[in-house]
Amino acid sequence: MNGAFFSRIVYFHLTVAVCCTKGCSVIRNMCRVYLFLSVFVTLFPAPAAAERVRTAIPRATVNYLSLPVAEVKGFFRSEGLENETIVIPGTTAIAALVSGNVDYSGAGGSGMRAAVRGAPIKAVMFQTEKVTWYLIGGPDVAKISDLKGKRIAVGTIGDTQDTLITMLAEREGLTARDITRVAMPSRSAASTFLALKTGAISAAVVNPDESLLAEKEGFRTLVFIGDLFPYPFQGFMATDKMIAARPGDIKRWLRAMCKALMFIRERPEEAADIALKKIAMGNMSRPMVIEGVRRFAQAFPEGVPGLPSPQGIKNVIEFDVKAPLKIKEDIPPEKVLSLRLVREVKEELETKR
Repeated sequence: MNGAFFSRIVYFHLTVAVCCTKGCSVIRNMCRVYLFLSVFVTLFPAPAAAERVRTAIPRATVNYLSLPVAEVKGFFRSEGLENETIVIPGTTAIAALVSGNVDYSGAGGSGMRAAVRGAPIKAVMFQTEKVTWYLIGGPDVAKISDLKGKRIAVGTIGDTQDTLITMLAEREGLTARDITRVAMPSRSAASTFLALKTGAISAAVVNPDESLLAEKEGFRTLVFIGDLFPYPFQGFMATDKMIAARPGDIKRWLRAMCKALMFIRERPEEAADIALKKIAMGNMSRPMVIEGVRRFAQAFPEGVPGLPSPQGIKNVIEFDVKAPLKIKEDIPPEKVLSLRLVREVKEELETKR
C-alpha cells in the first residue's frame, strides 16, 4: 500500500476517534463499528472483478463440452476469468474474432484457411489429437466394404469429412469411384436418420453423441474415423495482436480449457451431468450421454491435452488447409499456428500432476 495514502487513512481515523470521544455512548459505539469496518476494508479489499472473455463455437454439442465444464467447475474463475460462450458459424466467427467482438474462436479449420489468406489470426490450441467423427451405416450396411456403390453423407464435397471417408474406403479395398459422397451441410441428427431410413443415403459421418442416437434408432456404428491417423481437431483461434500483447491472458484461458478437457476424460459421469444441464441433448438418457462423453474423450491425446503431436501438425496443415485450398507448396506451421503458449501451459500442468 502507498505510504502517503496509508498515513492519510490513519489521520482520518484518528480525527474521527477524537470526535467520537466527545459524543454520547451511542455515538461512540457507532464510531467503534465504523473504525473496525474501515480498517477491515482497508486491510482486506474486495477481490478484483473477473475479466470478461467471449468464446465463439460453431455448435453447442458434446464436442465443445469443455467450455461449460470450465465454467461450472470454476476453472475459468480460478484464472480470474468470466467466460461467455457464443454459438457462431465458422466464417462469421472469424469475422467476429478479427473485429474484436470475440476473444477466441473455435472455427479452427476456417480460421487457419483464413490465416493463409492473410487474416491476422493463429490457432493457439487443439482440443483433440484425432477427429471425433464416427461413420454410421444404414440397415443394409454391416461393414465398410458393403458401401461399394452406395451413397455416403459428408459435409461438403472436398472438405475434411469427404477426404477422410475416401481414405477410409481405400483402406478397406475400395476406390473413390466405388462410393458416392453426398453433400449434406448443416444437417441435424433427425434429417440424417430420415435419409438413412428412406435409402437416400447408406452411411453418414456423425459426432459421438449422434452415433449413440443412431444406434438407438437401429443403425450401426461402423468405425471411429479418428483411428485413421493423428489429425488435430477443434482448434481455437486468437488474433496476432492478442498473442503478442497479452500472452499471459491467453495462458489463463488455456489453463482453464486444458483442465476442463482432463476433467472430461477422467470424470465422464460428472461431465455428462454438466452436459445434460448446459447442452440440448435431445432425448438422450444419462447413460447415453456418459457414453457419448467417453467417445468424445477417445480422441484426446494422453497427458495434458491442447498441444498437437508433430505428425498431427503436419496432417492438419495438409488436410485442413492445403487440400481444401488446393495449395501445392509447403505452408510453414507458424503461418497458421502459434502453439508456444499451450506448450508452456502443458509443461506447467504436467509438473503439477
